[in-house]
Amino acid sequence: MTPPATTSIPVVSPYVFPARALRRWAGENLTLTPRPDGGLEAVFRLEGSTCANIAFLLLYRVTLAPAAAGRRIEAMNCAPAPYDEGHTRMCSWQENAEAIAATMRDETPLLGLPLDTVLAWRPQKSPAGCLCAQPSRHYKWQAVLETLHFTLHQTPAAPSS
Repeated sequence: MTPPATTSIPVVSPYVFPARALRRWAGENLTLTPRPDGGLEAVFRLEGSTCANIAFLLLYRVTLAPAAAGRRIEAMNCAPAPYDEGHTRMCSWQENAEAIAATMRDETPLLGLPLDTVLAWRPQKSPAGCLCAQPSRHYKWQAVLETLHFTLHQTPAAPSS
């Protein structure tokens, strides 16, 4: 039997997260605001939960340089949403609120690097809902940065006839 003339080879995604999740997060959680210099301000709303399953809302902010400058990550931070109270129920917040707040604000993986770097970034990570340990914080940053990269590199769907 002769194989078909064209064989489809599956494309390996450069992303850790599935395209379906990235597409949903981009539509539901990501807001992009263009800057006059061609850069972008991105805000990603991330809903997490404590070990006791108490929901909280975090805002991840990323500032990107203009495309001509390689979309370098100029600034990034994470903070609880202004009206959120659930984050105060995280173990780490109850143990030392000031320290975890500083960690959330100051832990900036990939800061100063091109956004494309996220495609090769493979930190130790954990899908835990809280931010008590670095692997769970890295998991969330990877979701945020991959969603942002995915959004900026999607090709528009062809118009249907």
